[in-house]
Amino acid sequence: MTAVALFMFSIIGTLPLFYFLDDYRYNIGIEDQILVLTVLFYSSVNIIFFLVGAVFIRKVTRLQPVIYDTKYTRPLNLLQKQVLIGFFAFSVLVLIKYLSQLDQIAILISLSEGADAARQARSDMGSSFSGKYHWYKLVMHDLGNLLTFTTFALWLHRKRFYSFIAFIATFTYSTIVAIIATEKAPFAWLLIGLFMTYYLVKNNGFVPFKKMALFAVGVIGILMLAYIVFMDSDNAKSALWSVFSRAFSGSISPAYFYLEFFPAHQDYLLGRTFPNPGGIMPYETYRYTVEVMNWLFPALAKSGVVGSAPTVFWGEAYANFGPIGIPVVAFTMGCIIAVISYLVSKFEINALSTGFIVWLILTFKDLSVTGFSGYLYSVYIIMLSFIVILVFSLRGYILLRKPRGRSLKKF
Repeated sequence: MTAVALFMFSIIGTLPLFYFLDDYRYNIGIEDQILVLTVLFYSSVNIIFFLVGAVFIRKVTRLQPVIYDTKYTRPLNLLQKQVLIGFFAFSVLVLIKYLSQLDQIAILISLSEGADAARQARSDMGSSFSGKYHWYKLVMHDLGNLLTFTTFALWLHRKRFYSFIAFIATFTYSTIVAIIATEKAPFAWLLIGLFMTYYLVKNNGFVPFKKMALFAVGVIGILMLAYIVFMDSDNAKSALWSVFSRAFSGSISPAYFYLEFFPAHQDYLLGRTFPNPGGIMPYETYRYTVEVMNWLFPALAKSGVVGSAPTVFWGEAYANFGPIGIPVVAFTMGCIIAVISYLVSKFEINALSTGFIVWLILTFKDLSVTGFSGYLYSVYIIMLSFIVILVFSLRGYILLRKPRGRSLKKF
């Protein structure tokens, strides 16, 4: 999934930039076709070395993931389900606490006053939130989505009334969290996650092309509606182009400006974008996505809106180490994801492990639109892994699958 996302958002996205098909991107300064080709070259190198890293782990070290097979699905026991309900109740309380700290809610401002008026509220709800937003994101977005995928898988395994109610509750919660800041992508990926969960449970992850195409059309339709309602698109054609522009060109276009900004306006950072938990390292983390955005749109920065310009993870590698950093970081990330894929595949198959697999897939696909350093010390992956292992251990042991897929080994 990560490799597919890298191809979609960092390769395909360069085509409209090269041929100047995206007026907005052209008007903000993407005018040099040679530089666009450089972006395409670095994106290609990035994918190649990423795949080489994954193949190296699976072929050379022989850490092949255990095949997912629903024949070996095990049910969650009563205590495990009760603990998951407790986590959901906690998530609801965190959402209430988060909303109580906001002066304005972007979706309400957008509906009443328009998209432009909601821009500051959207910034206040994320980039410039007064509290430690990453903790709220952990609970509201990541834990909420994990619970949604888990309850959906639970209902698919055994269609009981209580599991259906649990799914409706968690899905409603995750939908609210996804749309309150008028962002479109979080809700689209929530739906994609449910689609993936369905086919993991029902067909071991195999998706018929026709079903995938119909689902894609449905998601695009929802995104078009969102652009018309929340972003003041004039008509369906304008909304459709906005969807494709944001999905493809929008995620790779910042890389163009990274090549202009580093090192001409800012020396290579040499690791200063890396996380510095507790300030233990002798440097302050450089918010490179914000600084590039401020350089690109100085008037917006002066108005108090904190913007961000994230891009495919090779952008951060380039910002730190220049061109040589791209293949090195890509190879390393390929290795890391292959190792994590192997470890997660060892877990017993149940509703929670299925939800966790889907959540991890969607988390790692974000490498196609964001930096890599957050994955070196990811509080989201660490905390959700802890929660999953905790729930597994409530049986008194954890079952690990052997290469043929059966849960035979107790830990």
